[in-house]
Amino acid sequence: MRAGDGLTIRSQKHNMVEISCGSGAKLHFGRNVFLNQGVRIACTTEVNIGDNALIGDETVILDSDYHGVSGGETKSASVRIERDVWLGTRVIVLRGVTIGEGCVVGAGSVVTRSLPPRSFAAGVPARVIRKLDEQQ
Repeated sequence: MRAGDGLTIRSQKHNMVEISCGSGAKLHFGRNVFLNQGVRIACTTEVNIGDNALIGDETVILDSDYHGVSGGETKSASVRIERDVWLGTRVIVLRGVTIGEGCVVGAGSVVTRSLPPRSFAAGVPARVIRKLDEQQ
């Protein structure tokens, strides 16, 4: 696990941040990342969170399914959250996803597919609602 300068973790006794990193896994936080209360990150392969990312309350980031279906093999794939991303409250980010630079993901969304840079996405599963311009 590596963390850039300015990593802030806001954790409460009743709603703690939980971070688990398996043997040989890579977890990287860029500069000025903010993790709000109740965030859960489980890293078995690789999770990268870019500079200035804001991770909302009770967000869950998983790079693995943790078990196969009907005896099948476990699937894992890296998660990449690029710089200047804002994940709203209770967002779930699943394995193999890249969230592009400057994205905003609405509260309660489940991100199952990669999102392009500078977009606003929301829903279950998350879909791009609109592109964001430079002023937003």
